[in-house]
Amino acid sequence: MSASTMQPNLDQLAGLNGVRAGALTRWQETGWPHSRVEQWRFTRLTSLEKMDLRPASAAEVAGTVAISADLPENAVTLSFSNGVLDIVGLAALPDGVTVSFLNENDTALAALAASVPASHPVSDLSLAVMTSGLHLEIAGKVDVPIILVFTGDDNGVSSHPVVSVKLAEGASAVLAEWHQSAVGLSAPLMAIQVGDKARLDYAKVQHDSAQSAHLAATGLTLGEGSVFEGFQISVGGQLARLETHITLSGENADCTLSAIYLGRANQHHDITTNMNHAKGHCLSNQIIRGVLDDSARGVFQGKVHVAPDAQKTDGQQMSRALLLSRKAEADAKPELEIYADDVLCAHGATVGELDETQLFYLTSRGIDRETARGMLISAFLDDAIDSISHPALADMLRPVTTAWMTASNRSEIGDR
Repeated sequence: MSASTMQPNLDQLAGLNGVRAGALTRWQETGWPHSRVEQWRFTRLTSLEKMDLRPASAAEVAGTVAISADLPENAVTLSFSNGVLDIVGLAALPDGVTVSFLNENDTALAALAASVPASHPVSDLSLAVMTSGLHLEIAGKVDVPIILVFTGDDNGVSSHPVVSVKLAEGASAVLAEWHQSAVGLSAPLMAIQVGDKARLDYAKVQHDSAQSAHLAATGLTLGEGSVFEGFQISVGGQLARLETHITLSGENADCTLSAIYLGRANQHHDITTNMNHAKGHCLSNQIIRGVLDDSARGVFQGKVHVAPDAQKTDGQQMSRALLLSRKAEADAKPELEIYADDVLCAHGATVGELDETQLFYLTSRGIDRETARGMLISAFLDDAIDSISHPALADMLRPVTTAWMTASNRSEIGDR
């Protein structure tokens, strides 16, 4: 699915104008990034270049696809099938949430394009193709969780949902994405704007099929005194990259964005973040945990940028990967780029195996090896999972890691 492979499909979009036309032009000029592009050095897209996929259309809505999610009981669910929104769910949105469609408003689309990663393959391709474009405005305190569910059943298509969320000043909301699709490529594009003194609790679960590729790009902007508490889990897909660009654009903003990736077989998981402290007195914290089995590979790239006038910045990030197999591989590239002199910033990265001494200690006290192994993995993930303060999101996310560990323990433990 290189630029040349996609060209016949994208030629059908020749009538585009405005923001989408510009995105199409950029995509046709660049296509997928090659391995010499530094930001993509650890994640190569050669498998995509070999695929012959066509962007899904509004007429290609899949049937009902069962998902394995423990969604909050009172949640409102908006469903995207093959990247196409089912508008039926919009009627259930709570008071304080208004809806518009991006493909009908180039001004709103331009605002979204300014918020997502610039000159990015997912941004450009998904803006141009855009199977569905949804904008949510949230005002006041909205207690009902809003869950965006992405499914699909056609591995011959690529899906490109585009979603924009804006929280007004002082608003609060709970938002989650659940991805459990079997399309060839899922390329969701998200733009989230958290207004001054607003709060957003957020979670994302990438649980696509083992044959799918998942490339996500998210742009997040935080206003003065705002709070964003986010968590991501990447467990599905053959190739998955969750990329998030955050700008703390107002003083005293507080951003937590933690993540877990869990891989087995030949899976490839990539968590990439770009934390831009544009104003002073802001706090950011990232805890990244990865567990890799078999020949899986995990990547964490995390950059913290502190602008010259962003004094009193506190930016923390820590990545740790646990290898359950000697064939697994973990790569970490933490970066600090600091132009202010009164800051408190730190980063770190470690890669290791299960501690055989701890395993021996547990098994010597009558705990079978399978249970002991699960206990150690669970303890390794706990400090990341414990950062989820919203109970409904925690209840939705914990079963994902538990199910993965249960399946891993049941598999044959070979040469580790």
